[in-house]
Amino acid sequence: MVEIRYGEQIEVTDLAGQTIGEAREHYKAAFGIPDKAKAKLNGSKVKSSAEIDTVLNDDDQVTFAVARSRTPFLIGALLLALAATGGIFAFGFTNANLTLSATTHTDFVSVTANTDGLSWDVWGIFKGSIFGDKDLFYIQPASGWTGDLVTTVSLGNVGELAKTYRAFALELELINTNDGVTVLPLGLNQNQVVLLSLDYPSVNLFYGGSTTNMTVRVKNGYYVATHFPAGGTASPSIYCDVAQSDF
Repeated sequence: MVEIRYGEQIEVTDLAGQTIGEAREHYKAAFGIPDKAKAKLNGSKVKSSAEIDTVLNDDDQVTFAVARSRTPFLIGALLLALAATGGIFAFGFTNANLTLSATTHTDFVSVTANTDGLSWDVWGIFKGSIFGDKDLFYIQPASGWTGDLVTTVSLGNVGELAKTYRAFALELELINTNDGVTVLPLGLNQNQVVLLSLDYPSVNLFYGGSTTNMTVRVKNGYYVATHFPAGGTASPSIYCDVAQSDF
């Protein structure tokens, strides 16, 4: 005898020698077995294609069942997780906004060139002095600015100067515009004096944490001229850039 089961419906009948496919057709209408129901023989799954070849024996148990979808389970698990976490993904939201306050100012520093600049005569094949104590640039931090600054002074036409000078140098210092005192660089213990030359065409001068106006000044200088004419120029082109510094 063979036991046939679908849901709560069970029948034990003499189906030994018949196939599972034949058993399905026999009970399809009586038990309402749908085509998508899968067969199990004695608890083991049977492929649909194998039902017509699988012969039943006495004491076999055939069960037909429709596989359940996992979607309801997953939805339920998600809802349970949301409930357990306090509704992290709960419907709806609240918000707030604000406008931050930023005040605009003029440039943090201004640089002005001294039009009544330094001048000297150059003679061919001659070693000459350049007399200083002459202002080159005036630096004025904006009102309220207290940051650190670095002033970079550069020669812009070294290639042309090298045709006129075998050597050329200017000793520069950064001074307080108000009292003419040389400014000590922040964190350093030596005078704020640098040498601008053909070999070192770009130098830095530092000062910080002050709103004091500063002046880049030439203390003195010298040159060694080539044999004229050399096709160059004797007049240096000097640039001054002031930037924020974190020295």
